[in-house]
Amino acid sequence: MNIENYKPNDEAAIIALFDHAFGKPMAPSYWKWRFLDNPRKITSIKLMWHEEQLVGHYAVSPVMLDINDEPVLTGLSMTTMTHPAFAGLGIFQQLSEALYKEMQGEQGMAAVWGFPNVNSHRGFIKNLDWKDIALLPMLSCTTSGIAPKTAANIRKITAFTEMHEQAHAAIFADCPVKVRKDKEYLTWRYFLNPVNKYIVYDINDGADGFVVVKQFSVPGGAQLDIIDWCVAKDERLTKSVLQHLAAEFPAEKFNQFNIWMPLKDERHLFFEKIGFNNALPLTYFGIRSFAMPGLDIDRNWWIQLGDSDVY
Repeated sequence: MNIENYKPNDEAAIIALFDHAFGKPMAPSYWKWRFLDNPRKITSIKLMWHEEQLVGHYAVSPVMLDINDEPVLTGLSMTTMTHPAFAGLGIFQQLSEALYKEMQGEQGMAAVWGFPNVNSHRGFIKNLDWKDIALLPMLSCTTSGIAPKTAANIRKITAFTEMHEQAHAAIFADCPVKVRKDKEYLTWRYFLNPVNKYIVYDINDGADGFVVVKQFSVPGGAQLDIIDWCVAKDERLTKSVLQHLAAEFPAEKFNQFNIWMPLKDERHLFFEKIGFNNALPLTYFGIRSFAMPGLDIDRNWWIQLGDSDVY
């Protein structure tokens, strides 16, 4: 078996391996969007081949973080998969070490971070030198607990502008570590995704931020994930935005709102007062830092559902 970098036209083998490993298809358009059309234009993919058969895959998506107001290139850990017939041979660890060496070398990335699932978490920590940052609960509220009320200063938008980019930087200026959400990144993440449909609202024409949501169906009704919460730190404004969402997504159709909200952030208390409570699922959040200490400290991070590859 041998390890190689991704090269054009490997997509068919990668998508076929995904089907073998997870028992479900992956849209080729999604793969292209995530790995080839990423704003940072860096491809970080290692493949394990057994003769002509692809048997292992590990990919990282480049993400620029703001760390103490400085742009730092990092990688979001993505799809890890091994062909079932080749399980137990250490393929994932071999691919990871090869990829991490390249990331911190010629690609100049400072860290790899992400959200290991319950099956992979132990391997990341024990074998790949990752550190746990936090165990993230979903913060959820029944929609019937939020009084619906539309707000004239909140509107649905179909494009991001420099105003939204500036609002994000200003609103989270006191957060030491966060994803750098410039106009290009926001457009790519939420308007160009070929699989998921997101709805975006801004507040006061973007001066007070924006909110990204995604609706989905579950047994017994529909729910709304608040994918990205970029709202000025104000309790009344928080309530107003949630009431507007409750009017847009009424309790007759949507039974629950969900969000990630850092526990040590004052906004968490705003949501608690409105009726949000910690709930399942729990999500592992971890990192392997190549060059920068302190990135495994939970209180330093502002993290949202949209920063994950799952939502």
